[in-house]
Amino acid sequence: MKVIYSGLFEEYWLKTAQLLSDENGWQPVYWIAMPEAETIIRGRYPDVIFHPLLDAIKGIPAPVYAERLCAPLDQPIIQQNAYTELLLLRMMERYDARGSFDYNDRVRLLHRLMMYWQTVLDETQPDIVVFTVIPHMIYDYVLHEYCKQRGIRTLMFESTPFLGRTFIMETFESASPAETLYNKLLADPVPDDIFLSDEVENYIHSFKGSYQDAPIYIRRDPKKKLYQGSTSSQKSVLQKLLDFEKYAQYIKKQIRILRARVTVPQNYVKQKHKKLENSQMNFLAYQIFRARSRRRMRQLEQRYKQLAVELDFDQPYIFVALSYQPERTTSPMAGAFVEQYLIVDMLSKAVPKDWKIYVKEHPTQFTPAKYFRAQSGRSLDLYDDLAALPNVQLVPLDISSYDLIDHAQAVAATTGTAGWEALHRGKPVLLFGLPWYRGCEGTFQIDTYESCLSALEKIRTGYALDE
Repeated sequence: MKVIYSGLFEEYWLKTAQLLSDENGWQPVYWIAMPEAETIIRGRYPDVIFHPLLDAIKGIPAPVYAERLCAPLDQPIIQQNAYTELLLLRMMERYDARGSFDYNDRVRLLHRLMMYWQTVLDETQPDIVVFTVIPHMIYDYVLHEYCKQRGIRTLMFESTPFLGRTFIMETFESASPAETLYNKLLADPVPDDIFLSDEVENYIHSFKGSYQDAPIYIRRDPKKKLYQGSTSSQKSVLQKLLDFEKYAQYIKKQIRILRARVTVPQNYVKQKHKKLENSQMNFLAYQIFRARSRRRMRQLEQRYKQLAVELDFDQPYIFVALSYQPERTTSPMAGAFVEQYLIVDMLSKAVPKDWKIYVKEHPTQFTPAKYFRAQSGRSLDLYDDLAALPNVQLVPLDISSYDLIDHAQAVAATTGTAGWEALHRGKPVLLFGLPWYRGCEGTFQIDTYESCLSALEKIRTGYALDE
């Protein structure tokens, strides 16, 4: 078996690859990983083609392909990948620094990647390509799509909220083995063989009580940009200094924070007036980028808050939980519904006349993170367009998701945890994406307007979720 490994560089992945090589004859022919893993990988597999991960993301060829002429693109290939191109152009928001990565830049990268990866597949002829996660870094999504078209098997992994439990899938678009087994057990249950561990039972139970008992990542205070219940983070500087048992820990943390502030993290953000492959911000450029990104997030948050209005829980409604963007949870896992306006617009036109659509922004969309991507995932126009729909209301950020779920007729989501929470609180879920829990009792997969109408009619006439 000839294998391409994409993104495998942590020690446990290297051990896994070694086992597959020793026990099953899986021979790596091409490996995309962080540079620090190159010595180990080349030591074990001298003939492997090594490709630094950041280079792959930026469209820079592996060194052995640097001078190679790549296979051309023709009209049939472009036509065959038209839908892929649509998704990828949106996925490239993660490269953008406030308008630095325009349409021409995106098409240039896309075509370079398409030419390059068809050349790699032509020459390496792999039997299987293994991805650590669902492909979403543009280069790996191009590779994934080419594999589907050529009949090359793929493997990828999707983590779940249950610690240490992961789904293995051949492709994120098809049912996982777990989903297949779930349907088999529903059709022919074997109660004696079905049980949940105490760990899983406790985790599920945490979704069924009050908001204060929910997992910390849910209980977020949008005013403080902190998660309720994370008491360590909420201590004042004085309290931290007086907590002598953790004094050394606090100092180390402050050193890490200071080091992070004076270090430019490796990134793939395109700079204006530079090609993507030549972009690497210096300290000053990165600080300017951070400042502009923060300002943009504040503008977006202010616009959202201006348009958000108080809601009526007695009014029948669908709760739409927007997903954070840009991220793989919508691109590619929501397909065309990466444009989340399409979800709200469809629901607005499909619900009964006396129903409302309550839309709440993702709690971290306005929160700066290490790579500052969120400012590229929204526009001021999006909030204006949503608020302009006749039966749609934007929801204040301080209203808990549990309150919104408990009073809703149903919850609509792409792949987010709001849908998973809703199932455990007895509410049906309209799925506009492919999360790990799709196919679970209580979910309705929405691909078309007709499937949306059908699901809403079942919910309107008293659909009850069978726990």
